[in-house]
Amino acid sequence: REPVLPPRRLGPVEAFWHRFLQPGGVWRYQVFRAYRGGVFAVCFLLIPTWVIYYHVKYQVMNKPYGLVCSKPRIFPGDTILETGEVVPPLAEEISGHH
Repeated sequence: REPVLPPRRLGPVEAFWHRFLQPGGVWRYQVFRAYRGGVFAVCFLLIPTWVIYYHVKYQVMNKPYGLVCSKPRIFPGDTILETGEVVPPLAEEISGHH
């Protein structure tokens, strides 16, 4: 016959996992539900929403997102409409190194 040994005393972490992993545990069920909820949220909400957003933003819209409308350039002699001011001619740059 084999000798009957007293049950081994578990440490706090090992005892937690021993209780946690028992079949039918409440925590196990809650973790499974949270996992399934996360999978549903990512696969059926987040990814399809991102795909639709991307398609509308870059394929459907008339004006692409990256297009920036810049103001027309101002040259010497142009008149600024808001103030009526005339842009003065550019000053000649005199540099001594040429």
